[in-house]
Amino acid sequence: MVQLELWEVVRPSAQELATIAREIRNLYWFIRNSRRGLHDARRRKVYRQVAVHKKRLLLAGVSKQEILELLACCRAIRCRSVGCLDCLQRVWDFAPQFDII
Repeated sequence: MVQLELWEVVRPSAQELATIAREIRNLYWFIRNSRRGLHDARRRKVYRQVAVHKKRLLLAGVSKQEILELLACCRAIRCRSVGCLDCLQRVWDFAPQFDII
């Protein structure tokens, strides 16, 4: 069975994708630093917010593997892979080169 899409999906720009990835990283920071048992309701709310951002990335055409790498990187304290969506090395590789004197 094929599901038809009745509305056009707006594809976000590269800057918007970077913003979504940064929001996911910030949400995972809260999850890592909140106390289990004390902030459980807030943690569930944050996980639901992460799910919304993941769906936005999937609709934007980002591969599932890239999303999983981003989430694994966000769960860790330090960046685990150089190729994740929000990795600083990847951002610097795609940023335009400026000559600073």
